[in-house]
Amino acid sequence: MSLYFFDTHCHLQDERFTHNLSRVLERARAAGLTHLACCGCQESDWDSVLTLSRQQRDVVPLLGLHPWYVAGASPDWLQYLERRLKAERAGLGECGLDFAIEDADRPRQEQAFGAQLALAKALDRPVSIHCRRAWESLLAIAKEVGLPNAGAVIHSYSGSAEVARQLQELGFCLSFSCSLANPENRRAAKAVLAVADEALLFETDAPDIPPRGVPGFDGSLLNEPANIHLVAEAAARLRGVPLDILTARVHDNALRVFEGILPEGC
Repeated sequence: MSLYFFDTHCHLQDERFTHNLSRVLERARAAGLTHLACCGCQESDWDSVLTLSRQQRDVVPLLGLHPWYVAGASPDWLQYLERRLKAERAGLGECGLDFAIEDADRPRQEQAFGAQLALAKALDRPVSIHCRRAWESLLAIAKEVGLPNAGAVIHSYSGSAEVARQLQELGFCLSFSCSLANPENRRAAKAVLAVADEALLFETDAPDIPPRGVPGFDGSLLNEPANIHLVAEAAARLRGVPLDILTARVHDNALRVFEGILPEGC
């Protein structure tokens, strides 16, 4: 049985992959990965993301300002991001809100996220969104600004089943990472059951969020896109559906969301 996957959120440009990226990509392709959405987090890594996408046809680029790096952004970061997106076949992300970090500047995060969401909508580019302990603010901004027709993804979803339903009503897709495979993650297990077939996506967030509590996997090691099968297997088990049917549906979902930024003919 051949299974195909689309990793909808990873960070191949991360310096922790610098010395073994070729092998990481080889293992990913051997595991059935057809595409890998590589997300930039700040101005300094946007060029690396774009370079990777030019060198590797299956790497799909997204550029964004992560909430962790809002404070250090240049005064004209938004204008620079808009110019890069207009010149490139790329999505927007990783952007979002993170009120869990120490001394979070909530107003500044909200301003940056709202501006990026508005830009994604104006350019009709898919957007990948980070959110931790900020669901109320995220829902409010999404209702005010709206979502791009291309698609909006909450990456590595960590909220409740109820919030999952609210997000889907607004048009969001929800992507689950390797944390779903952790048998102790009961919150994610409940949330994945609240996601409609057409709104479900899989990712790894590699090199972060390694599989933990999974037999045969060392949770202290770097995560890799090849581990995405663990997410699919956990989702299929929890939802009570055949693995091959679920992976085909989710792969189609990802192709639909990222269609506008995929390489031509890919």
